[in-house]
Amino acid sequence: MEWFYSLFCRVGLILFIGVMSVPVLAESTLTAKDEQQIRQLMFRWNDALNKTPDAQPQFLYSSKVMWYGRSLSIQQVLAQEQAYLAKNKGYFQEIISTLNIHPVEQADNLFEVSFVKRAGLTLDTSKNYPQEMRVVKEAQGWRIVSETDGITRANQSKEERTDIARGKFDGQKLSYVWMTEEDPRTGKACQPYNACDCALWSSDFWVQPVKIPRCLANTVETLSHLDDSGRDRVVVSPEWWSSNSRLVHVYDIQQGQWIRVLPVIDKNLNIQEAVRAADIVQRSAEHPGQVNVTRAVWDEENEVTKTEVVTQTLWELK
Repeated sequence: MEWFYSLFCRVGLILFIGVMSVPVLAESTLTAKDEQQIRQLMFRWNDALNKTPDAQPQFLYSSKVMWYGRSLSIQQVLAQEQAYLAKNKGYFQEIISTLNIHPVEQADNLFEVSFVKRAGLTLDTSKNYPQEMRVVKEAQGWRIVSETDGITRANQSKEERTDIARGKFDGQKLSYVWMTEEDPRTGKACQPYNACDCALWSSDFWVQPVKIPRCLANTVETLSHLDDSGRDRVVVSPEWWSSNSRLVHVYDIQQGQWIRVLPVIDKNLNIQEAVRAADIVQRSAEHPGQVNVTRAVWDEENEVTKTEVVTQTLWELK
């Protein structure tokens, strides 16, 4: 009877999971036509803010929009945009990354579209922004229901953010940094347990993004005063689909480009799940220009994962 009871429980669990998962899959699935229409909506939004003729901004938004932290009617959104463009006649923007479209968790028919845009009044003063849009399918077609960007959200929030970091990573100018992710084979959103790469971006448009393979976008944190160079460092802690092993990367900006300043650091979630960047990399008081790195290692003798502290030199371009 025990084997029968065990089999019954397993079959019941499988059926339960199957029944529960069907609606989620249905809600999260986009047809190729839907995806094409969402992309066209984003391009028309970009055209409207570039004052392209026949952009028809009145067909971009839903009746109510969460617009950069404020709940506005479509008429108010269009009025705000028109007033800004009239005052700043040189404004331009362009979409400079792929569009990442993915469903919003626990929300029916709601999808988020994330990408990087470059915007400003002149080329020299323009900046990169992590744009965040939410769209829903209405009777008239796909419409924007939320519009903001990660930098605006970071400035509006009183809580500490881990998806975007701020610092003087080149030692001179304040900038923001963040991660994006995409399937390297398709350029689209990463699907569970499939290939996924990240890019580390800077709001300084002169700094090209750096690719991080086998990576799901996760936390970015700023560490200051690791040496006397004046450069802040960004500690990038990607996620991955499986395993408790993680790789931590440390970058700064030198000669206008991202530079990895330390060897990749091993981290294990079994013993380091709650650690922050400041727990992993610390300035060495005894060795100027060097840091103490806490990394995960495998103890062969005792067959356990443990941490060890090693002293390493911060790399610098000559």
